[in-house]
Amino acid sequence: MPKLKTRDEPFADVSRLLKGYDITGVRLAGILGKSEFTARQRIKFPADLTLGELDAICKRGHIPAEKLREAIKFS
Repeated sequence: MPKLKTRDEPFADVSRLLKGYDITGVRLAGILGKSEFTARQRIKFPADLTLGELDAICKRGHIPAEKLREAIKFS
């Protein structure tokens, strides 16, 4: 049986970008002003990030907006 190529999950690049900048659940909780559980969920499922949260990640997390825009891909 042929092996099928698997696709990355949507927004997987955003998770990789956050982890690459060493943004953990604890650090993201401080950036967003939310609980650690919510921050860990946002890293696990970055499609749930709001525009306000993305703005806070750029400003307080010191991630360039251009890199964040490049990481956001639909399908």
